[in-house]
Amino acid sequence: MMLVAFIINSQSRKAKAAMHALSKAFAEEHKFLTTTHPGHARELATQCCSGGFTHIIAVGGDGTLNEVVDGMMLNSNTALELPILSFIPCGTGNDFARNFGITDSIAAFMHRIKEGQVTYSDVGVVTFATTEGTSINRHFINVMDIGLGGNIARKINTYRRTRWSVLAYQRGIISTLPFYRKSVIEISSPRFNYTGPVLSVVLANGKWFGNGLGIAPSANPSNGQLSLVLLGRVGIMEYILNLTNILRCKPIRHREVKYVECKEVHLGGEPTAMELDGEFVGYSPCFVQVKARALRLLL
Repeated sequence: MMLVAFIINSQSRKAKAAMHALSKAFAEEHKFLTTTHPGHARELATQCCSGGFTHIIAVGGDGTLNEVVDGMMLNSNTALELPILSFIPCGTGNDFARNFGITDSIAAFMHRIKEGQVTYSDVGVVTFATTEGTSINRHFINVMDIGLGGNIARKINTYRRTRWSVLAYQRGIISTLPFYRKSVIEISSPRFNYTGPVLSVVLANGKWFGNGLGIAPSANPSNGQLSLVLLGRVGIMEYILNLTNILRCKPIRHREVKYVECKEVHLGGEPTAMELDGEFVGYSPCFVQVKARALRLLL
């Protein structure tokens, strides 16, 4: 029997509207779980994995999906089979959903859950130290970024606490771009090594990030690899001039831009802000690897 848990971002108006529409379509035995604080979606997903649910549906943006994935992966080493994951994208960027052309349509979701295809998705895992020195693991299903994207995410995290939170993304970009100083990063992997200043280092499971920027044209969520995109000695104006290619998810033609497929990589050098699926989580150095076919995904 199908038993579905909906994990809903309480801060999203679209997510709350979707909850009302879904509650009319599903029987009472299905659960609607609303978040109350940051990290709550992770806690709820962990509980649902041992609660007999066959499906977990993240109703929110990429941040909600990230927390749900991280919570589910905490159960990945148990004997229990993880529920099937799906999502109704109700956030600002919804970048992971772009890989599959999935929208916030409730009618389309109802069709997916009745007739949809189940495939496997890889998941990235990052090991890094907290400010207290404790080593922790965090997962991502779409994109990890250190450098420019990490610093923008850190600023956005600050602005979300203010009354101007609706403009957090725009403020984050405007306040970061003109003053950004490149960090010196050491990249070490079996297939690629680099030491030098970087604008950004992206490890991508999906193609899109930053609300519709196609940063990793060759990324495939189910090929067992991450797409490493290095933007080295690239100036801010050069980056802006290449936005047309990025918006079209086309490769950037620049001597300081590299594309490499990898299964694991160590990022050292200067401590640099890091984001996972658009959420600021801490600072490098870190070790990143892919967990192939880690989750079943309903499309």
